[in-house]
Amino acid sequence: MGLHGMTRRSLLLATCSALAGASAAGRSWAAAAPGGALTIAMPADAEPASLDGQVDPYVSAWLLNSFVTDPLVMLTSSGRYIPMLATGWTTAADGRVWTLSLRQGLVFQDGTPFDAEAVKFNIDRVMNPETHSALMASYLGVKNYLKTEVVDRLTVRVIYGSPVPALLYGLSIFPLWSPTAVRQFGSGFQQHLVGEGAFRLAGWARGDNVRFVRNPAYHGARPWQEHEGAPFLESITVRFVGDQGVLGQILKTGEANLVAGLPAQAVGTYANQPGYEVVAGYQSGNGMMFSMNTARPALNDVRVRRALRYAYDQDRMNQTLYGGSYVTVRGPLTKYTLYYWKGAENAYRLDPGRARSLLDEAGWKDNPRTGVREKDGRPLTLTIVMLHHKEIGEYLAAQLRAVGVDLRVEVVPGPVQLQRAFSGDFDIIYERLRSYEPDILADEFYSKNYRPGGWAWTRYQNAALDKVLLETQSTTDPARRRALFTEAQKTVTEQALYLPTLDDPQYYAMTRKVRGFRLGAIGSWYFVNDVSIST
Repeated sequence: MGLHGMTRRSLLLATCSALAGASAAGRSWAAAAPGGALTIAMPADAEPASLDGQVDPYVSAWLLNSFVTDPLVMLTSSGRYIPMLATGWTTAADGRVWTLSLRQGLVFQDGTPFDAEAVKFNIDRVMNPETHSALMASYLGVKNYLKTEVVDRLTVRVIYGSPVPALLYGLSIFPLWSPTAVRQFGSGFQQHLVGEGAFRLAGWARGDNVRFVRNPAYHGARPWQEHEGAPFLESITVRFVGDQGVLGQILKTGEANLVAGLPAQAVGTYANQPGYEVVAGYQSGNGMMFSMNTARPALNDVRVRRALRYAYDQDRMNQTLYGGSYVTVRGPLTKYTLYYWKGAENAYRLDPGRARSLLDEAGWKDNPRTGVREKDGRPLTLTIVMLHHKEIGEYLAAQLRAVGVDLRVEVVPGPVQLQRAFSGDFDIIYERLRSYEPDILADEFYSKNYRPGGWAWTRYQNAALDKVLLETQSTTDPARRRALFTEAQKTVTEQALYLPTLDDPQYYAMTRKVRGFRLGAIGSWYFVNDVSIST
């Protein structure tokens, strides 16, 4: 039975059942033993431009890095921050000084000691503008950063001019590299990642695969790993698959034993089928959001932006394109994100009449001959730039055409998307950050973050919004942070700075021989240290 033959309820039951099965499988540690090769198939557009996650701004890079090196702090599946390479941390009363104690007796895979000097080196590297580490630097509080000090061999102190409330999240995704290897390989380091983690990078064939092999010297331990010592798997191969049809069938052909990013239309191929399990990961962050360039003609008028919001309906889009298997998103954050504002759910509802009235008010008049509105002899033609899910762009184009807007869809690879964003060469563009913390709103809507490597692609200028977003980055009080992030969500929604659409759950399908698979708190994050292949 295909996905469109399944009800929403049956799909959820199937995925919940699979989650329970995966959890049960994960408890069979005594039976697990070293050996086995895991082959993971991922969509080709998930391949990062750089494997160095201190530079690359995509979650896929940080995930692959987590195979090779551990972070200082772990964000657990339940959304808790626990020590990992740090054994603990303290913060000063004013929130400006963080002191981290480190695990002793660890070395990177090339023998370089893991110590406070190594942590300082990595933080300094990210904070150095020449590294072009805009997003990771932002997560680590670059705007407030003053310096990192080595207190002693196993203690490091990070000092800020103002508090960095979401620092723990940044530390949970921050990859730590061998200083020796970074210096040795220079610009070629992304092909020679050296961490202290469970697997070593064995090779990266761009456009095809990344290979990792077991690190037998790895010192894994509870509670962030369910067993002691090195990982069970001998190797992991991540294959990048460009054809959605191939990706949906690759478990059947035996060319992979786990798919991360299974197309929704293929879920029914494996859900509740003998020999397979399906797990759904629901994602925090923005969802598939499209930012509008408010510096462009037409989109510099809030009436036009609001008209676009009234011209389509996410529920209908979800049913039409995906049989209801995706999650509708109506605000700048998904409901799986901290401090989500429910008010966004009713801010704009499908109302083509209202959309037409707003466009009329803005001076864009009907042209019965072309069906595309015009103003001063210029047609209301907009371009939407996206990485994937072309069908969403085409659906939007059809809906907007009904109110007289000509929307043209351009699908581009990730590096081109970033180039277009930074140059401002777009009307509407795909922009998605995944984070359990809502601080991505400051990255995306604080006006001074429109700069090379920044994420404020809307170019929107609003002193009041900037003030609110700045305060979110300086207060650690949870109640105040909730109030501020609520106000920010209200403003960016009222000003219609973006087109929210859907959240594609990250579907994982695997053969039942794959044991010990666990999701993280973010639906696109998972842990491989406890995975084994049963015989």
